Parts: sequence; C-alpha cells; structure tokens
Amino acid sequence: MKRLILTIAVAFSICTINAQTASPLLVSTAGESFNNTSYQLDWSIGEIQTETYIASGQMLTQGFHQSSYFGTSIDQNPLLEFIISAFPNPTYDFISLNFDNVQNFGNVEYSITDLSGRVLQTKELKSDLEQISFSNYAVGTYFIIVQQNSKLVKSFKIIKN
Repeated sequence: MKRLILTIAVAFSICTINAQTASPLLVSTAGESFNNTSYQLDWSIGEIQTETYIASGQMLTQGFHQSSYFGTSIDQNPLLEFIISAFPNPTYDFISLNFDNVQNFGNVEYSITDLSGRVLQTKELKSDLEQISFSNYAVGTYFIIVQQNSKLVKSFKIIKN
C-alpha cells in the first residue's frame, strides 16, 4: 500500500513539475521596432525559436522577440585619471601596484580583503609604485580594492600560492 501511494505521489510530481521555463527576454546582436497607426513591425537577428501562423491573409510570427530591448556596455571609467596594474599574479610573497599616467594622485588608498570580506590591511598610497607583502597571508584568494576619495577605483583578485 505504501509503495502504491509513493508511486502515485511520484507520478503526480513528475506531471506537475516544469523542468524549464522560457525567458521572455532576447539577447540579440541587432534589432529594431517600427510602428504607426495601422501596424507594428519588430525584427531581430539571432532568435533561436520562432513560430509563424498564417490565417485569413494575416501572418503572425512569434518567438522570444520583445518589442523593447535594453543594451548594456562596460566601458573604462572616464573620470579615472590613471591606469592601475597589479603583478605578479599569482604571487608567493608580494604584489606590486603600479600606477601609470598619474596626474592627481591624492587621497588614494588600498585595502586587502579575504573571500569572506574581512579587511586584512588598509594603507594610504604615497607613490605610483607600491609593493605589498603577502608573506604573512595563508595560501588562498584575496582582493585588493583601490579607492580614491573613498570611491572605488579598481579591484584586483589576487591568488596567493
């Protein structure tokens, strides 16, 4: 009896669970939308699933395409007045922070944090080349967070071997 109830419960669960859901968003390389009082035309490149219906002289094509889209880009910070690099990574004993194209170097500091977000060290930078000792830290992953005037400038993921 228990086996029958268990089998029915499993069968019911399988019938009601959806393994996937389709997202109503489209990631596309190009697209556009046009409309006036009598029609709307939307197009995109790169849809992976569409379906077309034709009836009574009308055609309807549907798929993942949406009539509005959002674009996202990641650009360099135009307000950043210098370029920062951290090397060598991975490291055994030290990391060098190098600042190029320094014009206004005032009020810059770095913090070292571990993966849990605990701040291990904070120091104000005085020159465009700073050597940071990692010899007292255990093997693992750390982050160097560089700030200027208490605003994030750049962060580095550092691996200590």
